[in-house]
Amino acid sequence: MAETLHLEVVTPEKAVFSEPVDDVVLPGLLGQMDILPGHLPILSVLGVGEMIVTQGGKTRHFLVEQGYVEVFNDRVTVLTEGCSGVSDIDIERARRDLERYETAMVELEERSKNEMVPEDIFEQHRLALKRERMKIAFAKEGKIVE
Repeated sequence: MAETLHLEVVTPEKAVFSEPVDDVVLPGLLGQMDILPGHLPILSVLGVGEMIVTQGGKTRHFLVEQGYVEVFNDRVTVLTEGCSGVSDIDIERARRDLERYETAMVELEERSKNEMVPEDIFEQHRLALKRERMKIAFAKEGKIVE
C-alpha cells in the first residue's frame, strides 16, 4: 500500500493542484468523503463544499464547486467547476452575487405561482445561492491556504 495519494484537481480553466498528499477530504453529496492511501476505487459526485488536503502534517483548505471525483490506484482526480483558496475569494463580489441570486430566486418563486418554471432552473439558483454563501463563510473563517 502506498503511503501517499496523488491528488489532481482540474477546473474547466486550468489544472489547480497536482501533488502527492497524505489525505484528502471532499464534499460528497451525502457528506464528507475522507480518502486515504489504499482507498478502494470509486467514482462519485461532489457537492459544493470544503476540500481539506493534508501534506506532511500541514492542512490546506479549498472551496470546491460541484463536480466529480475518481479514486483509482492511489490517484485522486477531482474534476470541478471551480476550486479556490480563501485568498482567491472576492468577498464583496460574493456578497453582490448572493444578493442578485436571492432576488432572482424570489422572482422565480413569484413567477412559478402563475406559470410552470422548470425544476432545473430552481436547482441552478439553489446551487448558486449555496456556492455564494459558502464563499462568504469560507472567507470569513479565514482558512489558510499555504
